[in-house]
Formats: sequence, structure tokens, C-alpha cells
Amino acid sequence: MKNLILITTDQQRFDSLGCNGSDFVNTPNLDRIARQGARFDRAYCTNPVCTPSRVSILTGLLPSRHGSYNIGTYAADTSRFLSTVLTGAGYRTHHLGKLHVYPWDTASPETAPVGDGEPFTGLAGFETAEISVGHSDWGVNGHYEAWLAGRGIKKGCQMPQLQVGRLFEEDAYGCGDWGMPYRLHSGAWILERTEAFLRQRDLSRPFYLNIGFQDPHHPLVLPKDWPKILPGRLPRPKGCAQEGVAPQAALRRGTVEQDCGGRFGIAGNQNTVWQDVSGEKIQAARSYYYSMVELFDHQIGQLEALLKRFDAWEDTLLVITSDHGDMLYDHGLGEKGPVAYEEVLKVPLLLSLPGQIVPQTVEETVSLADLYPTVLSYLGLPCMGGTDGISLKGLLEGQTLPRCGVRAEFKEEADCIRYRCFITKEWKLVEYPGERFGELYCLAKDPGETKNLYDDPSCLAIKYELLKEMLRQQDQSDFLAQRPCRC
Repeated sequence: MKNLILITTDQQRFDSLGCNGSDFVNTPNLDRIARQGARFDRAYCTNPVCTPSRVSILTGLLPSRHGSYNIGTYAADTSRFLSTVLTGAGYRTHHLGKLHVYPWDTASPETAPVGDGEPFTGLAGFETAEISVGHSDWGVNGHYEAWLAGRGIKKGCQMPQLQVGRLFEEDAYGCGDWGMPYRLHSGAWILERTEAFLRQRDLSRPFYLNIGFQDPHHPLVLPKDWPKILPGRLPRPKGCAQEGVAPQAALRRGTVEQDCGGRFGIAGNQNTVWQDVSGEKIQAARSYYYSMVELFDHQIGQLEALLKRFDAWEDTLLVITSDHGDMLYDHGLGEKGPVAYEEVLKVPLLLSLPGQIVPQTVEETVSLADLYPTVLSYLGLPCMGGTDGISLKGLLEGQTLPRCGVRAEFKEEADCIRYRCFITKEWKLVEYPGERFGELYCLAKDPGETKNLYDDPSCLAIKYELLKEMLRQQDQSDFLAQRPCRC
């Protein structure tokens, strides 16, 4: 049986890889993996914030169906999680790093005390798990914190390795230089624990290793000994916000909480004013962000070397993706949240399985919800019914994809801002239930989403067709009770 390694970064944009056409970032290891397997040009997450997107990857369901609709929600039912299914199929399942299918700022299974650093057992369907929560200097906790403590780096002691020199007093992205050396970065902890897992594994059992890298999510902080991309090498932000779309206007002004929110903070964007930010801050954020991606690429190269050293490369399905992207000042906005631009919805996706996935670039529109049935197809295991995703195995073997587009969703609360989005190869429709505004972009002619055609009378027919197809897909995936007879 084949092994599985599913790697998820956090908040990584599509344009952060050289193989995706970006000549300002150096990612040789990811580019090599892309050449060896399938690289996707149009892969979309199901939701532009962490928890719902991650649960979609693990279940093959959209957030409106698996129920973890936003950050702070609980994954109450893990019975159909990929981890539960593969554990039940005899796989040795282990999670390393960020998981974030439970709340992170309150008591939850992910924030439980780690004690002497022994792995958790039974977390979210995994046999064992070693957890880190948060990001960069905000993410020194859980098993990563215990690992650092074992090396003499302890919180609460004003240790230089835990200090960050912030570039600016007020900066939503928190750019800064970290006293933590590269060899003690959270990625280094993941690599060391991956090596331990591979060395100790039972060769009679296939394994599923789920790895959550914490970068390049803000705070945008780099180890003191890691080089940075010069800001002058990076492109300036593109586009502007659609002022007629209420959430975008509110995000620009920093009033999204008052205008569009409820009793919980807007996920990914709270009280941050994105307008009138200096060019120095903007380019610094972009420099640190893409430099963090280069750090991740270096770690991927080390991980590939580990797999080959332990004879686990040839028979392992490797999936590399991210839960969502980052606006990074494109369209005058930052971070993530209630927006549906390509910068937050379109993510990197690479699949590699030597001898089975032939090198190719996939131009069809796919969803991260497709990963669940795709993985099970390649592992030769049955897929639980009722998924929103479809297996991409046939597509990668030359067959036609049996749909014209994919869906994404955002829901703050029932009475707050929310949207449903439908994306095809040529178009993107964003419907905000109960609102007069919306978004419609012709991606084929306007890939930068600069012209909102939602109120253009000449686009009424295409808007209707997109909405009709979105509703058809939604109806087709509804859960149905068993019906053995008519009575």
C-alpha cells in the first residue's frame, strides 16, 4: 500500500512559487517537485480562513456541510476525517505542526497541556499528534515549545531567541527579525520529528503523515540568520478595492467589525485600517512574506532528502498545498477574511507519486475538497459517499472533469457578512445573501479582477447561468436519508 504525506502551509499565495510564474521568489525544491508530478494552475480553497478550509481538506466537504464554518468552531464529528478513515484502514497516522481544526485561543483538544512532551493520542482521528498553535513568535507553544525547552529555550525568561525586533511600531503584519536561529525554527522541529517518525515506523504498515507548517502566516518574522529578499526586487501591489462591495470598503476604513460583524471578531481581519499604508511598510511585508516562503522551500528540500534516505520517496503520495492565501496589499487590502479575490482563494497545489502521476500542468479549475476523494483513490480505498469534492485521479490520467466550476464560501455568523462563490475557468461570481451588492469577474479577460461586472446589464445572462450551476451543484451534494420504499 502507498504512504501519504499531506503538507499544508498557512496563508500561502499561488504566486509564491517560481514554478507558478513568479521570477522574484526562489523556490527550487518546490519547483523540482512540481516538474516531477502534477502542478495545478487553478486550485481553490473552500474558504479564505484556516479552520473551515482545513476541515474541508480532511473531509471533502464544503464548510456549510461539515459545519466548521469559521475560526473558533469545533470539529465535533471526526468520523469521516481522512485521519480516522486511514487509521481504520490500518495506516500509522501521525500529525506534526499546525492542525487548527479546533479553537486556538480557548481550551480545546489542541491547546491541552503537553506535559513532558509526549505526543497526544487520538486527536482528530490521528493515532498520535505533536502540535504547534499560532505562527512564528506567536507560535512557540505546544510540543514545539517543549522541544525548545529541551534545548534550553524557555518562555518567560527574556531569552534572546524569543525576542523580535519589529520594524514598525504599528504594523498589522508584524514584520520583524527574530532572535530564533534557523536551526531552532518551527520548521526545523518538524523536520527533526519527521526524521524520528520515519526511523521508528513499523515497515509492515503504510503511514499517513500530516504536516502543518506555520509559515508564511503573519506575524511576518524571519530567523535572524535567514536572508531576506530585497524589497526592490518585488512587484508592487496590484488593483484596488471595489468600494461598492460593503466588506471591502469597511476593511479599507477599518470598520468591518462595526459594519459587517457580530459578537465574534471578523476572522482574519479585525479593526485594521488598510488604507493609507506607507510604501515602506507594504514592501517590507511583501519582502518578509516571500522570504518566509523561501525558508519553507529549503525545508521541503530537507524533507525530500529524508524521505529518500529512509526509502519512503518512491511509494509515497506527496500533496503540498495551503489552506488559503493572503491579500498582501493587493486591491488595497491585507491578510484574509470576507473577500473572494484570487489572492486569498487560489492556492498552490502539487501532487507527486513516482510512477503513477505523470509530470503535467493542470489548467482545469479544482477544489481542495477534491483532495479527500483523490487521495483515497490513489491509496486504493473506498471514499465515503456524499462528498462535495471529486477524485482528480481520472483527470490526471487524461479524462475529462465532470463539472464546470468549484465553490467557495465565507460565513461569519448567520446574521453577519457571508458569501457564496462559484468559479469556472472563465468567470467568478460572488453572491452575498440578503445584500444588493455582489461581484462578477471575467477571469479569462480580467485575471486581476479589476472590473466588477455584477451590475452590468449585458452580463445578466452569464450571471444567471453561473448562479444556476452553483445551485445545481449544491443540490446534488445534499445529504439524503436512505429510502427503501415509498411508504
